[in-house]
This record gives sequence, C-alpha cells and structure tokens, in this order.
Amino acid sequence: MSSSLYHDRGWWNGLLRPAARHVRELARSPAYRALHRFHRRLRSRRRGEGAEVEYRGRVIRLCDPPSFLSAWDEIFVNRIYDIGDIPSGRPVLVDAGANIGLAALYWKIRYGEFRYLGFEPDPAVAACASENLRAWAVDGELLGLAVAGEEGEAGFIVDGADGGRLGEGALRVRTTRLSRFLPEAVDLLKIDVEGAEAVVLEEVAPVLARVRNIFVEWHGRSGEAGLGRSITLLEDAGFDCHVQVAVGTRRPFMREFASGAPFFQNLNIYGVRP
Repeated sequence: MSSSLYHDRGWWNGLLRPAARHVRELARSPAYRALHRFHRRLRSRRRGEGAEVEYRGRVIRLCDPPSFLSAWDEIFVNRIYDIGDIPSGRPVLVDAGANIGLAALYWKIRYGEFRYLGFEPDPAVAACASENLRAWAVDGELLGLAVAGEEGEAGFIVDGADGGRLGEGALRVRTTRLSRFLPEAVDLLKIDVEGAEAVVLEEVAPVLARVRNIFVEWHGRSGEAGLGRSITLLEDAGFDCHVQVAVGTRRPFMREFASGAPFFQNLNIYGVRP
C-alpha cells in the first residue's frame, strides 16, 4: 500500500537517506559532480538561452539550461537509458524525440561504438544536437522529422527547450512513420514526442518484434484516453511494462496540476523483454 521505507528501516532513516545519497554520489559519480558544477554555472541563465558546458573534455551545446539540467540528472546521473551489457555486436539506439542528443552522448560513454538514428523536428534544437553528435563522434544520423501516424506535414509548437510538440504552431514540419526507418534489430527504442506517443506506438506496433528494449515518456492530456491502450500494445508485443512517474502530483484527486501545462501527467514506461 505505502512505501516500506519507514516501516522496515525507521523514521530517522527516511530523513537521513537523501543526505547520505548526496554524499555517496558526490564521492563516486563524476556525472553527479558535473551536475552540481553545471548548476552553478547555468543557474543565472534565462530559459531558452543557449550555452555550452564541457564534460570529459568534450563540449555540449544546449538550448535551454533548466531542461538540460533536468535531462542530465535523468540520463547521466540516474542512467535511465542504460540497458546493461549488450550480448554481442554493435548496439543500436533509435531516438524519437532526440532534443539535443544527450541520450546519444550517454551511450557514447557507456557503450563506445554504436549505431544511432535520431529524430528532432525543431530546427534550433536539432542544430544543437547535430553539433553534439559531431563533437562526440557519434556514428549515426539525425533527421529533422517529426514521427507521427502518417507521412505529411503538420504544425509544430516551438518552445526552445524540450517541450516542442505537434499542434497549432506557426512552424510547419514534415512528419513520417517511424516504422519506415526502424532497423531490423534495435537494442533501445526511445519515444519522447510530447503527446504523440500513443499515435506513434500504434503505427510502430507491427514491427516492435525488432526491438529489445523500449522507453516511452508518455504524456497524458486531461480527458483523453490512451494510456491503457499503449501499455496493451507493449504487452501484446511481448514486453513487461514498468511504469514510473516522471512529472506529476502527489494528490491527483485535488487536481493539483501545473496551471497552463499542456499535460497533466508524465510517465516513464519501460518495456523489457522477459
């Protein structure tokens, strides 16, 4: 029903655990130390302001300091795209919603050589991603397309950070079916397309047998169905699904959602083959 932390380990342990983790991570994690270094450097920067940081002797270009810090924490510190050791061969990462390419940079450190295919329709963000892939010598391709349910063109809402999405925006972008580009074997398929996840999963479902692991950042709009169907598609494709809250509220009954936010719920869905 509730967390066993306080029942099994005591109330004081629950209070001290975050501080102990902070000290432990500072001592053992270069990525965690870098996060604090980046925060000190970027905390005075405005939303949407470009900047550069350096990690392991390589430059990372970014378009928006707050979203970069959040993504760094998830990807490099918490390692949400780490799929463990690769059985054999050269791993393949398909990145639908690449943003500035941090998933690829993490994989470069984690796996060395791998094949990469990314999609990022926002021209300014894609420019940052392209520079990062080049600077980090990532072997792959970044396409300036939005994955969707069909080929064509659509409006795109630009936010200059990590929240660009299909919608009634002034920018027009080309859309494509992800299944057209999916390689025969994919070690990780990442889908983070700001509200289009349900449509993209429907489109790519017939070829999900090619995918060994899948990550979906699922964005829910109030009053719209789709979460159950998305999980069913993944389970029907043979995945075990693990769901974590990415951004949300502790009291949903009180409808304490961010005012004006396009989504009331952000979930991380991990599909893992048993």
